[in-house]
Amino acid sequence: MIQFPTTATDFEAWDAFVEQYPQGAHLLYSDWLHSYRNYGFQTEIGVYQTAEGIQGGFGAVIAKVLGFRFYIIPYGPIGTAPEVIQACLEAAVNRAQAVGACMIQFTIPMGTQNCRPMYPFHKDYIPQGFQSGNAFKYVYSSPGFNWVDLTGQKTVEGLIESFPSASFRRDVRSGMRKNEQLSYALTPDEVAQAYALCQKNADENGYQIRSWSDIGPTLLNLIGKGRLKLLTTTSDGQLKGAGLFLKAGHYYTYVMGGTVKEKPTRHTGHYLQMKALEMALQEGMDGYNISLGGSEGVKAFKGSFGTVPYYFHEGTYYRVLKPIRFKIFRYFDTWIKPYKGRIAKLLKRIKR
Repeated sequence: MIQFPTTATDFEAWDAFVEQYPQGAHLLYSDWLHSYRNYGFQTEIGVYQTAEGIQGGFGAVIAKVLGFRFYIIPYGPIGTAPEVIQACLEAAVNRAQAVGACMIQFTIPMGTQNCRPMYPFHKDYIPQGFQSGNAFKYVYSSPGFNWVDLTGQKTVEGLIESFPSASFRRDVRSGMRKNEQLSYALTPDEVAQAYALCQKNADENGYQIRSWSDIGPTLLNLIGKGRLKLLTTTSDGQLKGAGLFLKAGHYYTYVMGGTVKEKPTRHTGHYLQMKALEMALQEGMDGYNISLGGSEGVKAFKGSFGTVPYYFHEGTYYRVLKPIRFKIFRYFDTWIKPYKGRIAKLLKRIKR
């Protein structure tokens, strides 16, 4: 029942399922997975299909680092029933062994709290031989959601009134007044310029994002398919802010953004997040995932939107398939970690 599609038509059928299925996520899109090929990694999608159509599946990155091979499922498997997920995991283990991986890792979106995009935690989902932990951190796996529930919300003003802080509500309204020129980046030049602002923001705040040459084609593909919205705001013809928002699972996820710092402040970050929330409301989305993580200041900013953080219970699971090779990798991994960005560049050069 598990098939591994190779055609554009099959990939689009899978992506359409991910977009509408409640536990879908952008990390499962074929375009997003295929972006890892820029590092010389392989990718594949396993689809559980019956006569009624797609019932679930998973996306895998077959990563090769310093001669060691890993079978990584960044998000999922997902499925309409527990037996679908279990069948997908069994197939994934077989595939990992077939490609010679020393370890397989997956992250099922399940937890002990009630959050619509998550499955209730069930120990039976976890096959024997797996243990909790993220043993391979060079392919991003989501830890959970920072959720704004939009069910019952009908207007932007009503949503603003639900924010817990009066001073934050004033800042949001200030941002809505001062930033009026909203647009959607669509052309390669517009998208590249917006991404450059995100890159500048990352450089100034000491964190890494993928280079434009690595991720740019993926973003353009997702924009062309209507699954990514890149919102920008300008003043006097100058770009002041940009935010990337991906739609999957009937909700939007904030991926990254950047703003020009000015005094007095224009509250551009507040404005872009509100426009994303407005967009989600207008499209009838169930919620908005503003994403976990960031500095303490960023976490406080996100929390001011009335978010509720939901973490996957025990998070990621892995199983060692070749103990000796995995032990050797673990030894080298302590050296690799500080040079993650350099290794990504090296892998790309080797691939060329």
